Amino acid sequence: MLTIATPRLSPAEWQDVKAALNAVADCGCGEPAAPGAFRSRIGHALDALIGPKKTIAPLPEQMRPVRDFLCESGRTRRIAERHIPTLAAQGFSRAQIEAMALLGA
Repeated sequence: MLTIATPRLSPAEWQDVKAALNAVADCGCGEPAAPGAFRSRIGHALDALIGPKKTIAPLPEQMRPVRDFLCESGRTRRIAERHIPTLAAQGFSRAQIEAMALLGA
């Protein structure tokens, strides 16, 4: 768990955080296995046995920095500082970024 105080955001800022978290909620942190890789072959075998997992819509390009930030923050249990400039360039404030880290990690 991250040790960050709850950010003070306006209702509109919380809505933006919620929208960003919802957009990346089901995307997962890993990249799919390369075709032909052992992991990919195991996945195909499991799909044949138990049925394919639900397909996930591709993540929009502008949401990839949010996903990358949340994945790294969750993995390290620290705010992924290296992603903050990209998120800030997309219009997120530092408080919104901290809120995403708290809720998404």
